[in-house]
Amino acid sequence: MGHTIAVILSGGRSSRMGRDKAGLPLGRETFLDRLTTGLTPLFDRVYVSVDRPGRYPGRRELPDLRPGQGPLAGLEAAFRSTAAEAVFLAAVDLPFAAPALAAKVLERAGEGDACVIRRRDGKAEPLFALYRRSCLGPLTGCLDQGRRAVMALLDRVDCRWLAEEELPEFDLERMLWNVNTGQEYRRAVAVEEEG
Repeated sequence: MGHTIAVILSGGRSSRMGRDKAGLPLGRETFLDRLTTGLTPLFDRVYVSVDRPGRYPGRRELPDLRPGQGPLAGLEAAFRSTAAEAVFLAAVDLPFAAPALAAKVLERAGEGDACVIRRRDGKAEPLFALYRRSCLGPLTGCLDQGRRAVMALLDRVDCRWLAEEELPEFDLERMLWNVNTGQEYRRAVAVEEEG
């Protein structure tokens, strides 16, 4: 597949959580540590997408070229700041995301511009997905037009949709659980403690 990196989207202002989600502890690691540890064996490099440099000292940071413009800006910075042929995006607020699921996305990606999981209810999971460099032109176009939603990009590229039915061995409800609020975080801690 060529030079492939992982980019962990460190989140925006975390307004619903009230504090930086990347640093939230879960078990013995933070959200950011869990994802970094899990993804490192699968990719050439793991970066953290940040709105400003120096947010996570000691990490490989990829500062947004368009701060405040959301995940597409993080993906644009990944392609413009590295030589990667493909970028695996992972949102930091998916603390139960399994490396095996990321590996499956890579394995099933095919030749398309992107590979994204689609749930049974039709909902897409674009923030735990693979994007190839061929997405750069369309995504820059989206950002230039003020279209910040990742789905706007997926409408413009050849996307390989990976149906939930193709992933029977994975508990997607848990692995793609987006922890956004204090209440959800407390529930995530309880789930982690239950094992």
